Amino acid sequence: MNVFTLKELEKTLASVASIHAMQVKDTLQAMQDENLIRVEKIGSGNWYWCFMSDAKKGKENILNKLKAEESGITTAIAETERQIEEEMAKREDDDENLLDGNGMDRKALLEVHGLLLKETEALDKELACYSDNDPAELQRKVVEAKRLKDSAIRWTDNIESMESYIGTLTSDRNQTAELMLAACGDEYVFGEGLKDL
Repeated sequence: MNVFTLKELEKTLASVASIHAMQVKDTLQAMQDENLIRVEKIGSGNWYWCFMSDAKKGKENILNKLKAEESGITTAIAETERQIEEEMAKREDDDENLLDGNGMDRKALLEVHGLLLKETEALDKELACYSDNDPAELQRKVVEAKRLKDSAIRWTDNIESMESYIGTLTSDRNQTAELMLAACGDEYVFGEGLKDL
């Protein structure tokens, strides 16, 4: 056991452990927090030391904790493997009794299941081909077309109202027609107004 003061450690650690003198206090505090060293305030200074037996006891405690953890994990693994073996044996017994003894085992049932999934997918694709004649789909399209037509009529009325308002502001038919032509593009016919739907 060696005992050191802070000043001695600041001088020694810089050369031995490549620790900068400004970091010695932080390093010592970290070591003290981990119970690697002991410190006592004697007079106006702090004295630092450690017992070799403390380090040995610390390592033994860590080793004992790890051994206990290892035995717990080993026990859990053995229990899980036992449960897996029981479940596999149970499944093998269940394979023999599937579907009231019709002779199909798990493997055969999985193959049938895969075939049925493929057949369902093919039937869904075929059904999608006939969706154009589906009454519900036709009704949805009729409702959507009516909604779009009502929307077009509403906006046509709005544009014609805007044309009338611009006409009252400018009092010039040609200027109004040019503004409407610029705003509506090909949908506006000079002298006639908006094209019919």
